[in-house]
Amino acid sequence: MRLVLLFVSVTLSLFTFAQLPANRNPQFNKALSPHFNERISPEKNLKINPLFNWNLNPNSNAAINPSSNALINPKLNTRINPHYNELLNPLRSLSLNPLINANWVGYYIFDKEGNHSGYYVWGDQRVLICFDLKGKWIGYLVETDTRTYNYFNLSDEWTGTFACTNSDNGINLFDKDGEWTGDFAR
Repeated sequence: MRLVLLFVSVTLSLFTFAQLPANRNPQFNKALSPHFNERISPEKNLKINPLFNWNLNPNSNAAINPSSNALINPKLNTRINPHYNELLNPLRSLSLNPLINANWVGYYIFDKEGNHSGYYVWGDQRVLICFDLKGKWIGYLVETDTRTYNYFNLSDEWTGTFACTNSDNGINLFDKDGEWTGDFAR
């Protein structure tokens, strides 16, 4: 009986932590979506579009390219690598998992349609840990000096994809060619 109560308690708490607050949901507040808010849209605001602002594009700016800058390359800098830094590893620091920790700090990820698709959780000031909707660790982002983020898979390989901050405390995701994927995080 106690085991059943424990299971129900844990399941309910996981469901509670995973719920998307209405005030952070772009389906209820269109101002949160770059598809409806021109100020945070890389298609309308060229200052936040890496195709037009070379400073934000790791393909054009060696300082933010992990192939050129060892400080932002987790294979060469173990302080920013979750596989070497236990504080950044969600398998060792369970408090990083947004489905376990109600006090996590970071972003909700949304797809082009504004559907909630995952989480970015701050591991420290430079690293965001990426989770899918089920709380599975899927990769991580490393911040650059221009407040862009390079995406690394669980093999510590830079995927070529990256994220750029918008003008309202969110981020937009870009493919390796610098094209906006339509995905964003708030």
